[in-house]
Amino acid sequence: MDVDKVLLVFGGLTVAAYGILALVWPQPAREGLNQAGEMLLSALPWMMVSMLAAGLVAQFFEATSIARWLGRESGIVGVVIGATLGLLGTGSRWAAYPLAASLLAAEAGLGPVFAFMTSWQLVSLTRLPAEVPFFGVRFTLIRAIVSFVVAVIGGMLVDASGRLW
Repeated sequence: MDVDKVLLVFGGLTVAAYGILALVWPQPAREGLNQAGEMLLSALPWMMVSMLAAGLVAQFFEATSIARWLGRESGIVGVVIGATLGLLGTGSRWAAYPLAASLLAAEAGLGPVFAFMTSWQLVSLTRLPAEVPFFGVRFTLIRAIVSFVVAVIGGMLVDASGRLW
């Protein structure tokens, strides 16, 4: 199913859910719409900045370079590079998602982009210091290492499954 169809399905389900909720329980439906509007207003600047940044980043990296290092044929090296780039991720999802989409548009393979997104979600070195006071150094390091390995293994599995399609 392509992205536009998925958006239509999720959009239709969401509108239907709000419609049913408005008939059955109007107050939570109104509050939900208000909260959604507030979230949109607070996220919109981040979305715009991150998309502009992703477009700018795409201008500095040639598709051939990205394809060489992160392309479909880059194998485990591309997956490890993708996971390592994810470690360095500091931005919010509004930065990471457009960046990952621009990598895919520049011919990066599914495995390396999967590893990038998974490593960014699970590890992100800039968030590790916030964990140490709660969990300690040992647990934080073990969790980060295992999460990085999971991102690499996941990227390799996605790469392998992509070859089967």
